[in-house]
Amino acid sequence: MKLKLLLQFLLLAFILQGCMYSGTETITNNNITPELRETIHIKNDSLLDALSNSNMKSFKALGSPDFVKHLQSRINNIVWAYRKGYLKTEYTVYNEYYNKHSKAPNNSKIESEEGEFTFIYGNNSKETYVSLLKTSYAGIADYLITVIYELIDNQWKLNYVHIDPLGQYNKNAQQYFEIAKKKEKEGYIIDAYINCDIAENCLTPAGEMLKYDNEDKILFYHKTWREQINNEYPFPQHLKAISSSPTVMKFEPVKNREGMFPLFTYDTQIPITDTVLLKMEFEEVKREIRQLYKGLDFNKKYIYYRVYHEDNNRDYHEFKEVK
Repeated sequence: MKLKLLLQFLLLAFILQGCMYSGTETITNNNITPELRETIHIKNDSLLDALSNSNMKSFKALGSPDFVKHLQSRINNIVWAYRKGYLKTEYTVYNEYYNKHSKAPNNSKIESEEGEFTFIYGNNSKETYVSLLKTSYAGIADYLITVIYELIDNQWKLNYVHIDPLGQYNKNAQQYFEIAKKKEKEGYIIDAYINCDIAENCLTPAGEMLKYDNEDKILFYHKTWREQINNEYPFPQHLKAISSSPTVMKFEPVKNREGMFPLFTYDTQIPITDTVLLKMEFEEVKREIRQLYKGLDFNKKYIYYRVYHEDNNRDYHEFKEVK
């Protein structure tokens, strides 16, 4: 009897889940009519312009009644980045979806064509348009702007806008996880963790709406590799083989327009002003670090080293190893 009730419950749950997201026809990217894509493109341009100068009049013209009613809370997540000048109005279309729903309001689900993610959102009308736009900061950090329009009285009205980290250097979370797995197979556990850490930090580019299919794997390996690194490479690390006894205090990746590169920070007993002795010590530090940190791939364009005097954590000297 209990087994029968359990099976009935599971069947009901399966049916309810199917009904929850059923009845949506989705047309993607180039399959959408050029006229509709152009209409949304114009609205997206107007939205980005409004964000850049906090034009409330434009927000109200673009927005649905519900969006306008809650205008401040709807734009709080994104408008600050444009007010501060961190982001510009330039963007590219990452993905876009025109959706026809059998019922409204309802919950709708979009499966990416590549099978990489699922996008779940609430539709308040029977036709919606989801624009996923990519923008970048300083050519390094990539962000995803999620924009949802609804067809109200035969007019497309803005109902939702949100921004979150998408990735870096034109790579998203899944691409960084693939790099991480490759590095781990090559024996570079530090590189594996660094790339997995980026993936973990970019797992929610559309808030809770977008879920990557391999999210659980990314979270699992992020935790596993972090624990492995903490065990294998504890800090501080005393370089006992060097007579001046420098100490490696930390390691971190640094980013610039050319890419992401390792930075080692270490303490020394040599005065920072004595650049001759610092350089002599650095040559030994460099060799010793390569021997100790086998889990890092040193085949990179730049390796940075920042040295502080052990009694002064304000002034430092920096060395850059160029390949």
